[in-house]
Order: sequence, then structure tokens, then C-alpha cells
Amino acid sequence: MKGRVVCLVSGGIDSPVACALVAQKLDVIPLYLCVYPYTSEEAFTLTINTLGKLKKVTGFKKAIVCPWSKILDAITHRLKYREYTCLICRRYMLQAAELICELEGGSGIVTGESLGQKASQTLSNLAAISRGMGVPILRPLLGFDKLEIERLSKKLGLWQARHAGGCSVFPKRPRTRAKASEIDELLGQLDIAGLVEKCVKELVEVRTFKNPQALFKEFRSV
Repeated sequence: MKGRVVCLVSGGIDSPVACALVAQKLDVIPLYLCVYPYTSEEAFTLTINTLGKLKKVTGFKKAIVCPWSKILDAITHRLKYREYTCLICRRYMLQAAELICELEGGSGIVTGESLGQKASQTLSNLAAISRGMGVPILRPLLGFDKLEIERLSKKLGLWQARHAGGCSVFPKRPRTRAKASEIDELLGQLDIAGLVEKCVKELVEVRTFKNPQALFKEFRSV
């Protein structure tokens, strides 16, 4: 029997490719942690379109859309050291994915991280955000460069002329060499694990991707 994994997927280039590659061996459940209104409605639409393409490639049965703005609200209001914003958010995203693994019988998490491509994706930062996870984190694109990933995206039929951008809370000077102990200490100060669990309980399961606007209205009503 195939194993099952939860794939963190956005409307960018990398994470859908990572999900598609892993789907060749495992059953996948894409998870979109939506940060609206820290990003635009257009970004939501682009991500839903990406998920539609990904379904055609992988044949997954459902995707999960989870509201994430409350987490960013808490981080931006409580976190004293802004340079850690993305790393803290990323650790909480992994924790959310782990909770959904428990709900869905998943045994791992897939991300589209590529070594050194972003400030949060240095080796030390990847180690810092991964510590303490109860399931393995699969990073199939870790050694790929951007051009290789773009070529794979086009080959797999996932490429879009436009892609969803990042969120509006990206720090001006992000931390590039964090220690796991630093992240653990900041998480303890924020103390919002319960809020992560609440966000997961508000998830929306999506099986069709033909009407992103209707999905956006449904999502906002959660």
C-alpha cells in the first residue's frame, strides 16, 4: 500500500513540483495555508488554479485550504524580533501540517524548499524550523536550482505565466542563520500552539477547482 503525505503547496513554482514528484510514489494531500488578507484575492485564485493543474497531474482526491491570517496576526503583534518572522511562521506551518497528518493518516510532510533559494532556506534555518517534528519532512527539490525547477514545472504541465507572490509581512532583513534554540525560545514566548490547532479545525476540503471566486467566498465565510 502507498503511504500518504501532506504537501505544503502555494501558488508559486516550487511546491507544486515537489508535490507532483512525491505523488509518483505516495498518495498526496495538498495543503494550502492561506494568508489572506496578507496577500491578495488574486494570489488565492492563482493558487487554486495551480491546485487544479496539480490534480490533473497527480490525481489526488482532495486538497485542504486552511486559514492562516490569525497566525500571522499573532506573530506580527507579539514577535519582538521581526527578522525571525518567516522562520516562526514556517515552523507553525509545519506543525499545522503535522496535525493534518494525524487527522488524515499521513506519515510525512512534503515542502518545496530548495537549499539557499530564499533566506529561510539556508541549511541552518531548515534545521532550526524542522526540530521537534514528529513526522519526516521530505524536500525533493533540496538540491535543485531555480532553472531546473522551472523546467520540471513546464514538463509536468504545472507552469503558469503568473504565480502567486509572497505575503506582506516579509521582513526587510530576514534571519539567515538561526539556531533551533532561538526558534524554540521565541515559540515559547508567543505561545500560540492552541491557535494553530484552532486554524486547523477551520479547514475547508476542496475537490473541484473550476470556480476559484466561489471558493474564495466560501473560504472567507469560515
